[in-house]
Amino acid sequence: MNILRLTGPPPPELARKLATFEADFRYPLGPDYSFSISHAPDYSLFFRSMGEAGIHFAESGGRIVGAQAVVRRQVRLADGSAIPAAYLCDTKVAANRRGGIVLGRLLVSACEETVSAGYAAGFSVVMEGSLATDTYTGRLGIPHFRELGRIAILRFDTGRDFPGFPPISGAMGFLRPEGGDSALCSGMDPIGLSVQGASGTLLDTRRGKRLLRSDGSEMVSAHLTDLRFGDARSLTAILRLANKTAAGAGFPGLFVALPQNLFPPDALRAAVGISTSIANATVFGTGLPEGDWMVDTSGI
Repeated sequence: MNILRLTGPPPPELARKLATFEADFRYPLGPDYSFSISHAPDYSLFFRSMGEAGIHFAESGGRIVGAQAVVRRQVRLADGSAIPAAYLCDTKVAANRRGGIVLGRLLVSACEETVSAGYAAGFSVVMEGSLATDTYTGRLGIPHFRELGRIAILRFDTGRDFPGFPPISGAMGFLRPEGGDSALCSGMDPIGLSVQGASGTLLDTRRGKRLLRSDGSEMVSAHLTDLRFGDARSLTAILRLANKTAAGAGFPGLFVALPQNLFPPDALRAAVGISTSIANATVFGTGLPEGDWMVDTSGI
């Protein structure tokens, strides 16, 4: 088995192998939906849009049997300071090679890159129903990734309004992953939005990452990124503006993520309406604090 590392567009033969490999994986999106991902034709573009990226692949018998991406980013803390951190993402192993050495070899390779770059902190974001990072870290010299926070991933139907958010209790001091240029993999020109003391940027990921339903059709969606707001009223206002703007740009869906701690589950469901899908994800990491993580869905 060979470990390959990619930092730019793959050559045609590797691109074909990668497309075949990732077509076998499905990911949960709440209790009722799942999707597959296509990063073709430039597999690394999505990761390069978030920062300096290295994608590690395991190749055996002429086939790709595992993948692990590492993106050099930073996490902005609530006090304004920042911690350089490696974002571990796109962790996957072919079904017939799980439980063997593939994942360990990939993680060791990724960890060596991270350490050599001087990074002591790292994080990952795992959708509910996927293998949690804390179950396979903490060995082979790889630091243990513990749970740092939880987020709710919302997908709005842009053709419908929603009731609006109730008052938020408690302080809103967020941790935010930063870095790169998300516009690199957006098919649309990013649109800056601002209303009632809230702001954000609307874009998509279709040049670097497409979500595919089980029938092969694309789940076309915009993403509201770099979301800033002061209270529930301004959060409602910016999401309604983003919904309207996304619909006008031809997007039937809009993704955004919020820290789970902002609203109890029942209150969140009532706030976004029955037409909005809600999926949960967990942030795992090392060398970083626990807290309310504000993670752009365009980078998950």
